[in-house]
Amino acid sequence: MLFAKYRDDGFAELLEVCWLDVSGEMPVTKGKAYEVSFMLSMNTENSFGWDDPVTVMARIGKGREYTRQEIKLSDLSGEVEERPQDKCRVEFESKSDEKSEIKEEPREKKRQTNKKGDENAKNDEETLYFGLYEVWTNKWKGGLRIHEAIVQEIPAGNNASPSNTRSNELRGKEIEAHDD
Repeated sequence: MLFAKYRDDGFAELLEVCWLDVSGEMPVTKGKAYEVSFMLSMNTENSFGWDDPVTVMARIGKGREYTRQEIKLSDLSGEVEERPQDKCRVEFESKSDEKSEIKEEPREKKRQTNKKGDENAKNDEETLYFGLYEVWTNKWKGGLRIHEAIVQEIPAGNNASPSNTRSNELRGKEIEAHDD
């Protein structure tokens, strides 16, 4: 059941949700770092239930741990603001870069490997999964306006944040809000 309305100006406004789960994914490049944030505002006349923090989460590949950044929305006004201000940052290092032993498979077994499965695993490892969540309190909330998700690519190891440039990959994509 969908509890969001999409307005003519392109953003989603949450009417009432018990679980906030706004998520997206995009391909990424090895050796790069990414920062995730959202452009948000609040319907100041009809907002409620935002006393608990929400969490911005990001990870590269499904088998990895999420990087998390909690943000408070209780002070969010009707003006569009980027949250989290410090952004949620994740770096892409392939699993082979991590300390692990890789065993060489016998040649016969390599021929039997499912190439499509290998491609899917590689594509998953090169995918950034991110989102804005509040699914833990089960409290009803409403009035949040989600204008845009922002994913910025920055050189790995660079501690400085880039300027506020929007990702062309995400611009204009509809953000789905739903109650599970």
